[in-house]
Amino acid sequence: MTHFTMESVFPAPREQLWRVLKLHPEDDQIGRIHPNILSQRQISREGNRWVLERKMRLLGRNYTTTWAVEITPPEMYNWEIVASDGLLVPGSHVENRYTEAGEGTKVSTTVEMSLKGIPGFLQSWLIKRNLSQADDEDLKYLRKM
Repeated sequence: MTHFTMESVFPAPREQLWRVLKLHPEDDQIGRIHPNILSQRQISREGNRWVLERKMRLLGRNYTTTWAVEITPPEMYNWEIVASDGLLVPGSHVENRYTEAGEGTKVSTTVEMSLKGIPGFLQSWLIKRNLSQADDEDLKYLRKM
């Protein structure tokens, strides 16, 4: 399992960022935000925790994954891979914590993730690249709202 932490500043206030993050569990919205998520189906919801089945396109292939997502606005967004027929190894998880940072939002991220079939020395780079791409897609969608 690859483990790392990182910090970044999302170029929008926390309140605006959460307008987009709150849409992520909605089956009809997620593909508009993140085009690599081809479809999503909510399996269950209990309070701030959703279990979601997602069909995704990663590295040129389609996969089905099951995610447990816990959202506690405006402080935390946590997700874990529960099941996967592809690249993302079950047990992989990411936790994002959000604090105000002037004109933007400081995002503190903790990652424990493993990718099936990807050499260990490439995993950290590939995971960081995909997380950065997801942030870019969130920002792009926010600007359309």
